[in-house]
Amino acid sequence: MNKEKTLELYEQMLILRHVDEMFYDLKMKDLIMDGFHPYSGQEAVAVGVSSTLNPDDVVISNHRPQGHSMAKGSTPKSVFCEMLGRRGGVSHGIGGPMQWIDAKNNFYCGSIVGSGMTIAAGVAMAMKKEAKGRVCVCYFGDGASNTGSFHEALNLAAIWKLPVVYICENNQYGEAMPVDEFVSCKPISKRAESYGLTGVTVDGNDIEEVVAAVEKAVIQARQGVGPFFIETVTYRFRGHYGGDPEHTYRSKEEVEQWKQKCPIKRTKAVLVSQGVSEKQLDDLEQKVIAQAEEDQKWALEQPFPTLEQATDHVMIPLS
Repeated sequence: MNKEKTLELYEQMLILRHVDEMFYDLKMKDLIMDGFHPYSGQEAVAVGVSSTLNPDDVVISNHRPQGHSMAKGSTPKSVFCEMLGRRGGVSHGIGGPMQWIDAKNNFYCGSIVGSGMTIAAGVAMAMKKEAKGRVCVCYFGDGASNTGSFHEALNLAAIWKLPVVYICENNQYGEAMPVDEFVSCKPISKRAESYGLTGVTVDGNDIEEVVAAVEKAVIQARQGVGPFFIETVTYRFRGHYGGDPEHTYRSKEEVEQWKQKCPIKRTKAVLVSQGVSEKQLDDLEQKVIAQAEEDQKWALEQPFPTLEQATDHVMIPLS
């Protein structure tokens, strides 16, 4: 990637990181009322994937959707509000941290592990019939690779050669269990081969490697070649959820080792080697933090939905 593109993606990763850390603090203050699953450490995946997509492409996410949603186009303001259950949210504050829709940006998520995979196959089937060259991307975690939906979705997608790209974010843990203890197949991408899919494994903390792999898969999916499976090896810097006693299942030393592979730190080093000054990058980060703080302040001032507003999209009036 050229310097300008790398700098653009670096800024997007900074936004995801700092907004996510603010979400974590809000959860610790009990201002996020439902389950919150931190995304810090995995930013290169969401940003790299979405950089290859068109606005009319669809993204199906999971219980850790905030990074995917913002990378696809949702504004931090609207995601702040959704997390807080406020009216300015992408789903008007009635979806919450794991169950929202941003129809404008073709983004959908849900909290049931693995459920998005079959939904993505259905979306991709509609796209194939529509024949407009659109693709669907589906994010899921390493734990979802053991669900029935995983196998049903891959099989259907392969049989019908659907334009879907499955992105497995292998962040090393299924909740508190190390991935090595519940997945016998290594790498996880090898599972795709049993269904006739092309499966590859990439360094999910290397933004250039993510972009290169997904770009190739998306181009071929648009051409009708069929579905693709990409395993991105990454790491979540915080626990599975806000308040998770992570010290009971992993060491501080392990976390610190992975932080040395931080995707933002690595991208910053690339930019410096390309001639971008550290001052310019530090100034950019301060600008991102200031905007995130402003967005958070605005979101906290927004009203909660009323009972009537909360049921407005659920009930159809009989008269």
